[in-house]
Formats: sequence, C-alpha cells, structure tokens
Amino acid sequence: MHLKNIHKLIELRDVLSKNLYPGHTLITYDLILDILKAHLEGKSLSIKELCAESIKSTLNTRKHLNLLRDGGWVGFSNGVHDKRLRQVTATEKLIQLVDKLLDQ
Repeated sequence: MHLKNIHKLIELRDVLSKNLYPGHTLITYDLILDILKAHLEGKSLSIKELCAESIKSTLNTRKHLNLLRDGGWVGFSNGVHDKRLRQVTATEKLIQLVDKLLDQ
C-alpha cells in the first residue's frame, strides 16, 4: 500500500510538472497542497493567509498564485477592495486532476 501511494505522489508531481507553467517551484506545490487542504475542510484561504504561511516572499508567492490562476488551477473571489483578502479556491480542473490520479 505504501509503495502504491508513493508511486501516486511521484505520478502527481510528474503530471503537475508537465501541466503547470514553466518555472514553477516547490512553492507552487506548497500552494496547491494548502489550497486543496482548505478545499477538503470546506474552507478557502485568502491571498493574505497564503502569503503569510509561505516561507517565500509575499511578492514571489503572489507571482505563483497569479500564474496558478492564469493556468486555471485556482480561482480568486471578486468584490473585495483589499485584493489581499480575496479568497483563493481550487478549480474543478485541479480537483479533477488530483481525483483522477488518486483513483488509479
């Protein structure tokens, strides 16, 4: 069972590497995992929360969040004056990709 799970993690990394934007880094994977965890818990995280939790600079974290959004992997809520407080959610595209890999 453990070996199967390790293979799934490796496969997930490989698929994300092929589908994500050029130049993605470990911060990209951290952001995806944090966003998916919040999704599983029925929550969403604000941009500010994601930047505060990141070990990288706010500017670098925002850059990767924007690239994930531009690729259709995450969505940002609208209607908040302070853009840092907008909520970040996993899109159906990201959820389906992970579900597909884990169901194999």
